[in-house]
Amino acid sequence: MAWILWNNPAEAQSPSESGQWGPLVTWPISATHVTMLPTGKVFFFGEFEEGFWPYLWDPVTDNLSELPQPHYNIFCSGHSYLADGRLLITGGHMESHVGEPHAVIFNPLTSSWDHAPDMNDKRWYPTNTTLPNGDVVVLSGETTGAGTNNDLPQRWDAASSTWRSLTTARMNLPYYPRMFLAPNGKLLYVGPGQTTYYLEPEGTGVWFESAQTLFSEGRPYGGAVMFDNKILLVGGGNPPTETVELLDLNSDAPTWQAMAPMSVPRRQHNTTLLPDGTVLVTGGSSASGFNNADGAAYHAEVWNPATNTWTSLANGSAYRGYHSTSVLLPDGRVLSAGGRLVHTAQVFSPPYLFKGPRPRISSAPAVVTPGTRFFVSTPDTGIQKVTLISLASVTHAFDQNQRLLTLNFTPAGGGISVTAPETSIAAPPGPYMLFLVNAQGVPSVARIVRVEAVKPKGTRVINFSDVWKYEASNVDLGTSWISVDYDDSAWPSGPGQLGFGDGDENTVIPRTIPSQPSVYFRKKFTLDAPITVARLDVLHDDGVQVWINGVPVFSKYVDRGVGFSLYASSSATNEYSRATLPMSPNPFVVGENVITAIVKQVGGGSNDLTFALGLEVEKMQGPLPDSLRMVTPNGGETLHPGRIVSLRWDSGGSVTAVDLAYSTDLGATWTPIASGVSSSSGGYSWRVPTVETTQALVRVTKAGGGLSDASDAPFTISEQLRLSVIAFGSTWKYEDSGLDPGASWNQPSFNDSAWRSGAGQLGYGDLDEATVLNKTAPAQTSVYFRKKFTLPSMAMSATLRALFDDGVVVYVNGVQVFSRNVNNPAHAKYASLSVNNQQETVNLALSPNPFVVGENTLAVMVKQVGATSPDLSFDLALDVGVMAEEH
Repeated sequence: MAWILWNNPAEAQSPSESGQWGPLVTWPISATHVTMLPTGKVFFFGEFEEGFWPYLWDPVTDNLSELPQPHYNIFCSGHSYLADGRLLITGGHMESHVGEPHAVIFNPLTSSWDHAPDMNDKRWYPTNTTLPNGDVVVLSGETTGAGTNNDLPQRWDAASSTWRSLTTARMNLPYYPRMFLAPNGKLLYVGPGQTTYYLEPEGTGVWFESAQTLFSEGRPYGGAVMFDNKILLVGGGNPPTETVELLDLNSDAPTWQAMAPMSVPRRQHNTTLLPDGTVLVTGGSSASGFNNADGAAYHAEVWNPATNTWTSLANGSAYRGYHSTSVLLPDGRVLSAGGRLVHTAQVFSPPYLFKGPRPRISSAPAVVTPGTRFFVSTPDTGIQKVTLISLASVTHAFDQNQRLLTLNFTPAGGGISVTAPETSIAAPPGPYMLFLVNAQGVPSVARIVRVEAVKPKGTRVINFSDVWKYEASNVDLGTSWISVDYDDSAWPSGPGQLGFGDGDENTVIPRTIPSQPSVYFRKKFTLDAPITVARLDVLHDDGVQVWINGVPVFSKYVDRGVGFSLYASSSATNEYSRATLPMSPNPFVVGENVITAIVKQVGGGSNDLTFALGLEVEKMQGPLPDSLRMVTPNGGETLHPGRIVSLRWDSGGSVTAVDLAYSTDLGATWTPIASGVSSSSGGYSWRVPTVETTQALVRVTKAGGGLSDASDAPFTISEQLRLSVIAFGSTWKYEDSGLDPGASWNQPSFNDSAWRSGAGQLGYGDLDEATVLNKTAPAQTSVYFRKKFTLPSMAMSATLRALFDDGVVVYVNGVQVFSRNVNNPAHAKYASLSVNNQQETVNLALSPNPFVVGENTLAVMVKQVGATSPDLSFDLALDVGVMAEEH
């Protein structure tokens, strides 16, 4: 089929109707990744090797300048803002479909780079999403080849500058997934697939299914934006679609609704939020294929959410497809740039810039605090709208940082009084552009402000991923199981979500035939203050009833009653419910509490069951009794002599000053650290003493004696720094053909580039594998695995945890360090003993030391016990203690 270029019928109209494009200019590289900086300048870098060469463009002076290079190629990375206005960049480019495990932080005020710790594995095309407290979740990204996606979400802990893995939230997502922070505090995945999912980012994470989009083919390289808690999906697909749909998250039960379509189908286009609340679409192709310039859509078009109508605008001068970008500038114009091998840029002035004088912002606060009001000085009295738009950070047709909020305001002397977003969920912390819009729809030049993170009123005391006791044996326990003192010690336990039948459970509960009508759940939690407000969110299939300390607080679909043998009154499919709990009488107590739940099936033929629960509470404010609680170190940490660490504690009541001391012998003796420290600081910088101990404690005491608290458990002081260099679920190279790879297979120099890759657990025959290996007939004697890792300094200790079935031999840099059930490691020999998914932990002998500073190779041989063995299993984790570097 021959495609014509999509020309714009509005081209002959005036700029006030169709807007106006500026001149096409040439840039040194393709602007494949573009971020609007809080300095008002635009940061960009290009494709492939251009990922080493970032640039800065000043939209006021049109000046281009080179920036210092990052320490690795950041092409195909993810990026979003931290609360302080720095840009976190995750992953990058080693080669096509092979990512980098690195992360780096760009400081726009100093144009400098700060190294961040590596992630769990490589990521190529990941997505970053900033959370309400300024942490960032990174998802997806290919590791070592096409289709080898990193399925482990990780959370950047901004306070500690470390990564935390969401180990119960593994999911194989497409690269550059379209993610948004939803009003319920969870992350929402909206594409490119048809099924949308929520991710609970607290605890160790849980995914659960949400609404289905209307366009069944999926929307790869389509647009997605969020405004006023609504998400708009625009185009995408192959062949591309012109369809548009909207999800209103303000609704109690959001569903996708069809909106007016664009004038033409598009994919590889860019979708940009404008200050007046409209949505601009630029570029893309209307032709089938990955990046088909024969179907280039040159004309821009804009969608008005108030009227659900599209208006075609002026034509741009270049095809903007794959690797193109667009960002909103502070003056209301839009930069459109880049494309595959396209080194040009062009600025679009929307029609609103030709509709009369612009309102002006004379002054505005540099920092906006959610939940407050702030004053904006302006000489203009006809302001009709105030919008707050987070600074864009765009690549591959998606802005990972974009959202718009329309703010309420009232006139005030010399300006307006504006209501800030209510919470940090509504406006995640970081830099934003503040616009005033007049009655003609003309925006002001923005003031760039920083929205700070505010502590939420509530405290999360139970997360979806928390561990619950459960009883699913189809036995009626009467009513005693609800009581606080019921003995549930014999019940099994597991993390949420729990259930069966859907394939997304972290804990699979046994199902009876017919399905048991009820399954019981119990959990204990501790509160340190009276509770005034409590909010519950629960994932359930089908019916559910919840009690706190024996008091019923929530129920859904249990109209027939809560007796064990009674089925649910209605069917639900992984339903997500939220509720503020009744507090009269107050079911909570200070100290230990017990929450119980019963989940009911709708009938004996029901084939799935789901349960996960979260609880958030608000604690009593005002005068409280004296209290002291040691927060950190609180047990399990490893501190290093000579380093400065922060001692933190909580205090309440009349505690105004504290004394601090440490012990190296579980509290038998104490050594003073400091006296008379102001308790309001909640922290003290302590230089760790030069000792070696595994029995260290820190104690905080009310100055003058009396009330005190110490670390709940001992921590370690050691010269060693403990590194988790390989985690369970990591990606391995493997050879499963049954052929002998030769004697050098376990050496660092061995070329394993032709081996396939996959994430643990690897194996076959048990149906619990993340990567299913080839099974030969007869069963191959040996399967081989290899993985490289880097150590920053000399190894001093190492702990290996191995899962294997049947025999295993482990080598580090060619040196055997561990073996089980293998009398002869020759390729053709079988294991000496049959085991079923055996797990073992061992501290490795380091004399001689097999580890080296720099790159190391860990090689593993797993053996079957015989030719008819039906299953094989392997996974491994390695922690190494290295010499801590001096600080």
